[in-house]
Amino acid sequence: MTHHVSSSRVQSHSAEWIDLLSPASYSSATFLPGTIDPPRSGAVSFSSPDDTKLFTHAGYAELEAAPGEMPERFVVNDMWQFLPHSSDDATWGWTKVLQSGGIPGPRLATALAVLPDGDGDASKAVLLGGWDPQTPGTGGVILDDVSMLDLGSLEWSKCESTVPGGPTSRHVAVPLLLSGEGGARNVICLHNHRCEDHVLLLSATDGGVKWKNQPVTGDVPSSRGLHCAAQLNIIDGKSKGIVIFGGAAKDGNMSNEAYVLNANAWKWTKLDCGNEDDVPSPRAGACLCPLDENTVVLFGGATPGEGGLIGLNDVWLLHVDASKGKGRWECLSRSSSSGVTVQPPGRNAATLSPIDATKLLPDDLIWKGDEGESSYYLLQGGWYPFRKTYSDAFLLRISPN
Repeated sequence: MTHHVSSSRVQSHSAEWIDLLSPASYSSATFLPGTIDPPRSGAVSFSSPDDTKLFTHAGYAELEAAPGEMPERFVVNDMWQFLPHSSDDATWGWTKVLQSGGIPGPRLATALAVLPDGDGDASKAVLLGGWDPQTPGTGGVILDDVSMLDLGSLEWSKCESTVPGGPTSRHVAVPLLLSGEGGARNVICLHNHRCEDHVLLLSATDGGVKWKNQPVTGDVPSSRGLHCAAQLNIIDGKSKGIVIFGGAAKDGNMSNEAYVLNANAWKWTKLDCGNEDDVPSPRAGACLCPLDENTVVLFGGATPGEGGLIGLNDVWLLHVDASKGKGRWECLSRSSSSGVTVQPPGRNAATLSPIDATKLLPDDLIWKGDEGESSYYLLQGGWYPFRKTYSDAFLLRISPN
């Protein structure tokens, strides 16, 4: 199932996909995991700080249509949790869970990040803005609301404070651990199309949140949306940076640029990634996740094609040397590669989440002999633009060679 890409460079890692809905993926008979119904794109997935609890919320759902008919699509605000496998219980995988409190309204193209607490169940997930399409043809409503979810009780509370600058969608939000005179503090960094000379920092207060407009310098990214972002631990082993990739400008032109924000100096650097012939294609709506302190994983997205948008399913690593402003792309699996035994269909507006595979998955799916060196990510949802929305369940393993 492992696919290696031929290259003049020695690959540092390999990628392997496992289809969790295929009985062939298990060494013994087992109940298959639950899936999300109806399938959706444009949702947000988020984990507890220890990666043992995984949730997905909201998005654009799709009902299967009869041949020759258009599928019905509608926005949702339900919540699902990926329950861990247990030999004593046939129920595992995605299960719809009850929410309480001031549940946010339906939306997609939103952003969410988790503010960790010493006790994982006391951590708070913060939902920021998004888009509610409402009645087709109306253009819908762009949102500016801020809501907090208690990860222990799954109770929502709506914050009085809204997103500074007004309604926003197609943005990114990343948690950061900052240090200062008052000690370490957790914040969420929001970047949207208006952040041309600043980023927005959110921190928790008693019963709410507060915002700071943080000025930035350097190679500030041009205005964009539908980009992706992830943490980088680029200074002293702490969460002190963000990398963003791709996205689309207001005119629709897509990017394959990568930028790093040093959250100590609040300075952007456009990464010099060398040979332009061996980098990901311009795209929007991709997934980006941390791998290690200086490396992120990129999956999928949509790129322009002759007949419209093309859903991608390639996997890349971006190795970052922030001190030198350098980046190196490493392709682990190209889109629709021939000879690959297992590979999810191309898509954008999906989520890819780091998980603790030893705590969530059956033992016969855990690869023996890697001694914990591999990293695992769960793919959820997404769509091949305007064609099909997915409810499959694929697990990605990234392993050092």
